[in-house]
Amino acid sequence: MIRKFEIRDTAAVMQVWLETIVEAHDFVNESYWHGAIDNMRSNYLLNSESYVYTVNGGIVGFISIIEDNTIGAIFVEKPFQKKGIGTQLMDCVKENHEKLYISVYEKNEHAQEFLSREGFSFEYRQHDENTNETELLYIWEKRENEL
Repeated sequence: MIRKFEIRDTAAVMQVWLETIVEAHDFVNESYWHGAIDNMRSNYLLNSESYVYTVNGGIVGFISIIEDNTIGAIFVEKPFQKKGIGTQLMDCVKENHEKLYISVYEKNEHAQEFLSREGFSFEYRQHDENTNETELLYIWEKRENEL
C-alpha cells in the first residue's frame, strides 16, 4: 500500500535508503553513504514530497520528489524488488506531475533499465564531484493523451 510519508516514518525510511543504496552502488565507498545520512534526511526526505510503500505495516520502499519535479530518491528493499513496487511508486508521483527528472549513476545498469521501462528518456551525462562517478540525467514527460 502507498501512503504519504509521515515524520514518524523517518527511521524506517532511512534504514531502507542506507541498506539499498549501499548495495545498489557498490562502486561507491560505503563510508560516503554513511556520511550522507544527515543530508539525505534533511534535504531529500524531510523537505520533499515523499511516499512510502508498506507491506504488513512495515516500510519496504519509498520515493521522494524534491524541487517540484526531481526524483531525489526511489528505493525498494532487495527482497521486494522486481515485484512492481517501484512501478507503483513511480505511477503515484506521475499522477501529479507533467514532467519528472532523475539522475542515476552510469554504473547502475539496473536503474537505467528500470527508468527505460518507466518511459524515461536519457538527456545527458554529468560528473558527480562527490563520488567521482558519471551520472546520467533522465526525463519523463506525460504524453498529451495523459494530460
